[in-house]
Amino acid sequence: MAKTLARKTGWLLALILLLWTIAATADDTPKKVRLAYSGWEVGTAIAYIGIDGGIFKKYGLQVEEVFIRDALSAGVYSLIGVDFLIGFGNPIALLQPMTAGADIVSLGTHVSQVPYHMGVSSDISEIKDLKGKKIGVSGIGGRSDLLARVILRRAGLDPVKDVEMVPVGLSPNRVAALSKNIIQGAPLTPEIADRAKQLGFKVLDVKEVPLITAMLMTTRSFIKKDEETVRRFMKGYLAAIHFYLTRRNESIAIIRKYFSGREPETLEGMYEAFAAQLKPLPAPDREAAQALIDAASVVNPKSKDIKPPDLFEPRFLEELRDSGFLDELYSEKISL
Repeated sequence: MAKTLARKTGWLLALILLLWTIAATADDTPKKVRLAYSGWEVGTAIAYIGIDGGIFKKYGLQVEEVFIRDALSAGVYSLIGVDFLIGFGNPIALLQPMTAGADIVSLGTHVSQVPYHMGVSSDISEIKDLKGKKIGVSGIGGRSDLLARVILRRAGLDPVKDVEMVPVGLSPNRVAALSKNIIQGAPLTPEIADRAKQLGFKVLDVKEVPLITAMLMTTRSFIKKDEETVRRFMKGYLAAIHFYLTRRNESIAIIRKYFSGREPETLEGMYEAFAAQLKPLPAPDREAAQALIDAASVVNPKSKDIKPPDLFEPRFLEELRDSGFLDELYSEKISL
């Protein structure tokens, strides 16, 4: 009897140990998520730092990269079959589905502070004098268009109602259009602005302009379905930013794997350009977001009803900021 009881007890303990081992193994198995991207830019670089540096695995995720050739125009449809999407994309493609009720949302953005100037006709003394005038840009929703909209709003103008945006091409084309009075204002790069001044054009200086260079997107339905996975992904993403900013040589080595034919100076330049766009917390910028909405509303007037906060789900970044997660990553004081 005692032997039978001992044998049963032994089997029971063995079964408990087996179940515990299976559970522990299951807990240690990284959860698979799919991350789509459309090209190589700052967000893509951070994602690959997180993948190749083993950072996402540290937070229990196995990230599979999915290249989507036409993500810039596919917008929300790029998220079909994937969990996250890295990229900037065309603001019109991004906001059109939102206007139609799609649940796409941004978890964070990378913003670059861009030095730009406004070339103007001789009768313009300040930006607000451009009311009722034509502004030359590369194209609706393009870089210069978004920058111009921020500059105009800062001066109290509505870039949708108070001016007409005219696609005329790159900065040199815009200077040519100014000379013929086809347009009366045009955002110019610093180099082109200097040349324009030398040629006698009037150029107004403006404060640096925020420009969204990359967005990290998902859907609200995925957040609702698997909030903890989103939280872990954001931890890994912020940790990858920290790695990039604090481990320069190792980050360049990872980038080199994808640009093996590039000269070291080129890779270092790429690293520096991306580093300039990074903050420990990739929080949204209201001015830059409003520029996206303004551009989209030109094509679809319903887009103007979207407000900057509607584009973002900030609670994961706020949670990681308030929990002390960033303080654990960074030993020195950082600017958020």
